[in-house]
Amino acid sequence: MMVAYMRAVADAGASHVRDFRDPTARVFLSEKGLERLTKIEAQLNSGRETMRLGFARVAADMMALRTSAIDSAVRDAVARGTTQVVILGAGLDGRAWRMTELAGVRVFEVDHPATQGLKRLRVGALPPSLADVTFVPIDFEHESLDTVLARAGHDATRPTCWIWEGVVMYLTPDVVRATLANIAGRSAKGSTLIVNYHTTMRGALIRLVLRLMGEPVRSKWTPDEIGEALSAVGFSVLEHSGVEEWAKRYATGKVDMRAGRVMWIVVAER
Repeated sequence: MMVAYMRAVADAGASHVRDFRDPTARVFLSEKGLERLTKIEAQLNSGRETMRLGFARVAADMMALRTSAIDSAVRDAVARGTTQVVILGAGLDGRAWRMTELAGVRVFEVDHPATQGLKRLRVGALPPSLADVTFVPIDFEHESLDTVLARAGHDATRPTCWIWEGVVMYLTPDVVRATLANIAGRSAKGSTLIVNYHTTMRGALIRLVLRLMGEPVRSKWTPDEIGEALSAVGFSVLEHSGVEEWAKRYATGKVDMRAGRVMWIVVAER
């Protein structure tokens, strides 16, 4: 919900990524989230810079930049002929409803049944998805990724674009490596893997807040470490990029990047 809110704020125009659009994000917000968004929009329309708006801009920038970088990698994969996408921990992701490049592409959204239940209630307010969406519920304590994807109709003989965004930092290194092995087992030659990871732990206060929310940070990776983990399962790194590079590519104006320096994305190919 927090991620959807930040995307919605960016879509409202608070981000320095001027052409960022995600009209799906608003649909996923709670009543309280919509109230906060309405206040931000009012401040944007008034032209008044406030502390609330300043904090909102920073959060919106980080999410718009991260989202734009991943979207670009997905477009590249589809342009190379990929016809199926798997989003691990899809949450309230809106790509299947907003990315025209995914028209006709098979998109598998993998997540906890409770999260998917909430999402499926909300997507009825959106226009029909551009992609062919399959919701893949999974209980990681009792089911394997390989099993649920095979049951859902994922074709391991065709190239897949995998999106793993906003999840790795909450998993232990052993679980990350095991998941990479599962991904590799269902990745035909030509598959693309996009992984969002953290290079350092966040500050103590943010870690405490996340722990209280039930999402403690459990791992950090250097580019070399994540590259070695990918290589071990047969993926070759195409690119590592961080917020400074994303700002150069997608932003106009000065972006406060301090909060986002821990975020990185690696794009790898099978």
